[in-house]
Amino acid sequence: MLVGGDLGFLSSLVVAAFMAVFGPVSGFMVRRKWRRSVARRDEIKMLLVLASDEAVRVELQAAKEYGYDYGYRCESLKEEYEVFVETPASSAPPPTISTSYSGSFN
Repeated sequence: MLVGGDLGFLSSLVVAAFMAVFGPVSGFMVRRKWRRSVARRDEIKMLLVLASDEAVRVELQAAKEYGYDYGYRCESLKEEYEVFVETPASSAPPPTISTSYSGSFN
């Protein structure tokens, strides 16, 4: 198909107009996606730290319920979250079980 006229200047003008309009738009889109990915990565790191702190706090609370003490405190464990364990009504010591064998084999 024959096209009348010179397309050299007109095609250069179309490409320049295309780049002038869509160049900054694509730059803004890339910039926005980059910032959102950085914010998402920072949020994931923060959530991992919070989950780790919560796991430590829950573990310390569970250990305290069973009477174990690790000898350290989690900084995020506050007075309002502490678990109070009541002592049993009878304070008699538990029965002792002897592990030595005094019999003889026949």
